[in-house]
Amino acid sequence: MIKNYLKIAWRSIWKSKQVSAINIAGLSMAIAVALLLSLTVYREFTFDQFHENRKDLYQVYMEEAYNDKARGRSNMPYPMGPALATEMPGLKAVTRFSNGGASMRTTDLPQEVTLLCVDSTFLQMFTFPAISGSTAMGINDAVISETTAKRYFKTADAVGQTVLLRLGSNWESFKVAAVLQDPPDESSIRFDVLLRIENNPAYKSDQNEWENFSLHTFVQLQPGGNPLAFEQAAKKFMASHYAKRIDELKKMGAKPGKGEEYMRLGLVSMDNVHFDPVSSLSKMKRPVLYMLLFIAVFLLFIASINFMNLTMARAFTRAKEVGMRKMLGAARLQLVLQLCGEAMILFFISLVLGMALAYILMPGFTAFLNNKLPLSLLLKPQIMAGIVGCFLLISLLAGGYPALVLASSKTLQVLKGKINTGRKHYLRNSLIVAQFVISCIMICCTIVAWQQMNYLNSKPLGINTHEVVSVPVGNGHDGHQVLQRLRAALKQYPDVLAVSASSNNFGRGKDGSMSTSILSFDHNDREVQTHIMSIDYDFVKTLDLRLLAGRDMDRAMAADSLGLLINENMARELGVKEVVGHRIRFDENAKEEYTVLGVVKNYHFKSLHEEIAPLTLFLSNREDPPSYIFVKVSPANLQGSMQKIEAAWKTAVPGAAFNASFLDENTNRLYNDEKKLSRIFVSGALLTIAISCMGLFAIAMMAINQRTREIGVRKVLGASIGSITMLVSGDFLKLVVLSILIAVPLAWLVMGNWLNNYAYSIRLNIWIFLAAGLIAILVAAITISFQTIRAALANPVKSLRTE
Repeated sequence: MIKNYLKIAWRSIWKSKQVSAINIAGLSMAIAVALLLSLTVYREFTFDQFHENRKDLYQVYMEEAYNDKARGRSNMPYPMGPALATEMPGLKAVTRFSNGGASMRTTDLPQEVTLLCVDSTFLQMFTFPAISGSTAMGINDAVISETTAKRYFKTADAVGQTVLLRLGSNWESFKVAAVLQDPPDESSIRFDVLLRIENNPAYKSDQNEWENFSLHTFVQLQPGGNPLAFEQAAKKFMASHYAKRIDELKKMGAKPGKGEEYMRLGLVSMDNVHFDPVSSLSKMKRPVLYMLLFIAVFLLFIASINFMNLTMARAFTRAKEVGMRKMLGAARLQLVLQLCGEAMILFFISLVLGMALAYILMPGFTAFLNNKLPLSLLLKPQIMAGIVGCFLLISLLAGGYPALVLASSKTLQVLKGKINTGRKHYLRNSLIVAQFVISCIMICCTIVAWQQMNYLNSKPLGINTHEVVSVPVGNGHDGHQVLQRLRAALKQYPDVLAVSASSNNFGRGKDGSMSTSILSFDHNDREVQTHIMSIDYDFVKTLDLRLLAGRDMDRAMAADSLGLLINENMARELGVKEVVGHRIRFDENAKEEYTVLGVVKNYHFKSLHEEIAPLTLFLSNREDPPSYIFVKVSPANLQGSMQKIEAAWKTAVPGAAFNASFLDENTNRLYNDEKKLSRIFVSGALLTIAISCMGLFAIAMMAINQRTREIGVRKVLGASIGSITMLVSGDFLKLVVLSILIAVPLAWLVMGNWLNNYAYSIRLNIWIFLAAGLIAILVAAITISFQTIRAALANPVKSLRTE
């Protein structure tokens, strides 16, 4: 019997080759995209799951209350870790680490490595297994990853070897004590080399400094420990170590935050470190993942609806066959099994093609999202269970519903081809509305996202981004020395118009770094906060900043070493009438008093997610070398100028990596997530529209087949082709209009919340949603008209004979 069912199923599929091909194509495309998106979401949610102590590991963060809101940060001071270990109850271990880079060599030219300076408890708390050696980590020991060992020593057996690391301005020798397995791709903590934290150049000066926040600090609670108990106990801890700072916050009128605290310590669980924005290790935003999952689920949902519609449309054309089977004694279960079996065959073919398509698209998809999706993910029990579950559910629904309708109908009616699916067609209409609601939402989101990206790319930032090259100095190099050498090497090129430097980059450069510094100080009996940036001479000239008052820093003026440039917002924050020449003391105990030399027009030194904040620029000193060198070049030959800068760099810093990029490239990288999301929206919108139209095509075909005699009678009575087309199409277009009315407020709400993430954004206009609705109506009308016009053109005599 099963063999007979399979043979009949295959014949039925082959007989309706066109419909079957549409069915398989739509579902396989949806499966491929949904699978890729689901695997991406699954991988992101498995970050840091490999740590054996994961359930008890937490990152410490601090929250300070201000006038407007509380602000959190996860960088902690050096003495915080030891103090927590001795003063806080319920802790099993505490570790600190500073992440950064360094130059490392054996005998060859130095190469850049990712260096972590860690406490000795680091490898006890986190699970990074050793391949060889001891992980006890003495002061002069280096622990390296397997890849680093092979990179420098051509073998993983590197224990006992000697490496040289440049820490600050000195080269220091270390013995390789252990080689670790490479951190998994799903690890928030990445490293090539581990050293004891005492080797960090800042350790000696900052080990007792509670106001310098630069370390990641993690705690391991006792098994079964409660993070809320830690946060409660931390009240006394903060009151003890930050009493002066708490008093300052109270004086400046700060509003207490959670727990009525002005300063509080909190914990981010290891499961959330990858997502929580307060964590400095955060690399992914949960809303982005939920959006990807939303697109995956609804793509598969729409494709499943389409699959069901096409399966039903084909099943109802076989009513006479089903009626004959009923006459010959076929039971309802047999009919259900037959049609479900056909649906399963179609779905299985679609599934195999979809998985093959996903495999083909995977390299491009992973490169686009800049992540890794190993094929081994498909073998995960959760993924396999999801695939099998979808297979069974959709096959049973797609084959079971038409089978039950046919089996429940009267045998005589079925033999005549009359199938009672209900006059109101609630299921059919609901499926159409559901499909087009999602399609309209996707169209609206695509248009809004595209407009916002256009706005971000075209909004003037107040600096010259097109003709300025940013060159990262790199770790292990003296920024002052590199700047001096590079200036000398670039003097011979007339295309180079100006050279300067800074402690901070604009946007995100090729080195991946992006940072800002904030300074708080007392001024006229109130606290003032400002972003600070150390710069070199010619900064205004190089970046094309506009001076509104005062002057730029001048090499000939020795007093300018204590000079300041501020932006308009900082000038307003100071609240003095004559800001140029105004003197500021950042620390009441310090001897230095700075003088405001000039005021520059506000410019965007951070992304457009944030409003322009007060900014103070001061001249870099020997203790604060620049990290980025900026070179302004002539617009006539940008590419040639980049080549000249690279040649000069190789002369100034032999063997160092050249990671230069134009500032417009850097600022564009700030919106990589938005660009990816926008492209995913576009792809998702196109797919949902295409698959929805396939479903609409199927439903129109089913409806017209059931009204063949009615159309024939109308033509005999003189109805025109246009009137028949409008009659049949009108019912479907009403449903599309209803879908638009439901989708528009939902899309407005979703995209309105998304735009709230930007301090500078477009305004939502009704025409965006009208355009999306018009697109949906046009696409639906074209899809339906194909079937209705063909039915209206058919010979009425032939149509009347169908009854």
